[in-house]
Amino acid sequence: MKSENNKLLPKHLREALNHLYDLGRLRHSPLIPLFGLMDRFDAPASLQRLLIDAIEALKPSIQTPNLSSQRQIYDLLLYRYVQQFSQQEVANQLGISVRHLRRIQQTALESLAYHLWKKFDLANQPDVSETVEGDELTPSESPFANSDTIVDDELAWLQSNEGRTTTDLSPTLSAVLALAKPMAAQYRVTFAIALPDDLPHLAAHPVAVRQMLLNLLTAAIPYADGQVSMSVHLHDWEVELRVSPMSSGASGTVHPEEIIARLKLTRRLATMSGGQLVLSDSEASEYEARLILPAAEQIPVLVVDDNTDALQLLQRFLASTRYRFIGVQDPYQTIALAEQFAPQIIVLDVMMPQLDGWELLGRLRQHPRTSHIPIVVHTILPQEELALSLGASAFIQKPVTRQAFLAALDQLTRPAEQSEPGRL
Repeated sequence: MKSENNKLLPKHLREALNHLYDLGRLRHSPLIPLFGLMDRFDAPASLQRLLIDAIEALKPSIQTPNLSSQRQIYDLLLYRYVQQFSQQEVANQLGISVRHLRRIQQTALESLAYHLWKKFDLANQPDVSETVEGDELTPSESPFANSDTIVDDELAWLQSNEGRTTTDLSPTLSAVLALAKPMAAQYRVTFAIALPDDLPHLAAHPVAVRQMLLNLLTAAIPYADGQVSMSVHLHDWEVELRVSPMSSGASGTVHPEEIIARLKLTRRLATMSGGQLVLSDSEASEYEARLILPAAEQIPVLVVDDNTDALQLLQRFLASTRYRFIGVQDPYQTIALAEQFAPQIIVLDVMMPQLDGWELLGRLRQHPRTSHIPIVVHTILPQEELALSLGASAFIQKPVTRQAFLAALDQLTRPAEQSEPGRL
């Protein structure tokens, strides 16, 4: 590199995006000469349009899973900068903490920087970067390459699992401990295991579960002072696995912050599996990792809605409940997914451009594989009577609260004699 402009591009982007609608501030942005806008009479407005278009270019396809990093990056950039939401509002929209939002915000800016870096061929501009003549700078060599995108591409098969393949936790734990024992012996570390009598099945792929547990153990072993503890805690609809190295802080060779960095991939695997990884703060006196995964006994609920925000909202409503969310934006996939996942409830939007919800409701009621499944019509339209007359089991008008949505599902999963079709 001949200069530091590459490293400064995300910083310049953040500054411009924070003042996206202040043309006076944009007029002095270093991005104007960088993107060749100096000779334009409307340079600030041109930069504004360029940045909005660049964000829109990162919009994932409708087939991209809601929890993927691509969709999270796009939504963050859209809400935070184009729509000018506050950090708290964006965090609420994405269903994450403000602290988590700040962690991924830099990744989002780097993804946008890399997109612009490629679009404007900045690698070949002398004042931006230099490369050896004849060499081509690949995305992995770019200063803005997004490793999360590579991970998501590599694990696309896992995102399509949606709990279809389950994991028997007992043999999986035994296999993981056997794999980790040689490394533990090298560090003179033993395992202290506390397990309940009956370990449940998990609604997650066994390959992902095995790798997550192995990552947790191998990250903890070098930090341990003789022992790593592992325990399993059963909640109503989730299973929590805790891994903690017993350490005095004096003899451990790995700092908790290093462990957290090592477990970045584990966090992605947990998210893709419908769970989460919670790590203790690096300032805490004792490090602990808590891997929380859905139990296989959850009730599958298929939600059909072409709106990404609506799907994400209902997914957050179902988090940590007895219901397992399965979402789809393409209504034409509804029957195939119902055959694949055997949902006990289908939640159906009406205003969908690909296929009218009323027509889809009729198809579901006539199909032998879906005719018995309770259907909740969830729409902005005030058409409760019509929905029930067409075979819906319940009707909820948007917007809906989490409490009301869960109450609707609870009523439909009670014994038949206790449930009657109607407004929920």
